[in-house]
Amino acid sequence: MKKRLMAILMAGILSAGLLAGCGGSSSASSSDTAEKDAAETTEAEAGSDAAAGGYKIALIQQHQTNAFQIAVTEAAEAKAAELGVELTILSADQDAAKQISQIEQCTSEGYQAILFEPVDPDGLGDAAQAAADKGVIMINVISACTDWENHGISALSCGDNVTAGETEMQHVADLLGGKGNIAILTGPSGDAGGLQRLEGYENVLKNYPDMVQVVEPADCQWDTASAQGTVESWLSAYDLDAIICENDGMAVGAGNAAGADSGIIITGVDGTPDGFEAIKDGRITGTVSQDGGAMAANGIEAACKLIDGETLESNTIITTNIWIDKENVADYE
Repeated sequence: MKKRLMAILMAGILSAGLLAGCGGSSSASSSDTAEKDAAETTEAEAGSDAAAGGYKIALIQQHQTNAFQIAVTEAAEAKAAELGVELTILSADQDAAKQISQIEQCTSEGYQAILFEPVDPDGLGDAAQAAADKGVIMINVISACTDWENHGISALSCGDNVTAGETEMQHVADLLGGKGNIAILTGPSGDAGGLQRLEGYENVLKNYPDMVQVVEPADCQWDTASAQGTVESWLSAYDLDAIICENDGMAVGAGNAAGADSGIIITGVDGTPDGFEAIKDGRITGTVSQDGGAMAANGIEAACKLIDGETLESNTIITTNIWIDKENVADYE
């Protein structure tokens, strides 16, 4: 009798343990694997597990090394918490092969949707298609994959980079009165967003023949230190009236090199906190905000709707461009 009672008690203990294991969130095991294989992993957990209706979504960023990307991360985490989504955030560290591996890994781990910002817009289509073929909802954010609609990608959430470039350059043209020596700092060669911003610059410059590029555009990889070093060398060789930068990080670098209230018009794109600070202290003139955080948040909302079986009003979700300078910077901090 004692043996039988002991067996019943042991069975009850084992059952309770199994029930506790089934009832917990699945995020720990999947994200632990992601941390080991992909490093640079952060999680935003909504406090409800998959059994309670939470969705398992991954966001794979190009990198997490500047203020724009940090804003993207924070907005994605906030939206995931709001919607009750289990979110894993990975950084590809500007490595296209690593990003493909991360997509494959997330697919094998059962993520229902993957948001990604492509490191290589031309080289990620096959990986996106393979994941979509296995039932994963693929959402392209921030910068577009080449021919994205024909590679299994359900939606694109981004800014209008051509318009952002046009807005930035038009403000420079207005401030210069249509004439002056200018120079341009670009992001990584081949980056879709950077190429589109450059297209916007060129669209405006066609109307201002007296705005002269006195030096070839410099690829500074979105990096503040690289931009600062480049502009320091430029200032010793050229008389510049304006420096147009494809992101705020490079604009801050240019502003650091020129110094506060240098008289050189220095502009950026993104509307980041470091950009706002540089506007306030006179190191840069202005920035075009595209709200990268909203791009990520909108992408998560779109993913949830598609997982629910809903149809999107549009599979292209565009944020608006806003010019920010000393006159209105306090409204956007």
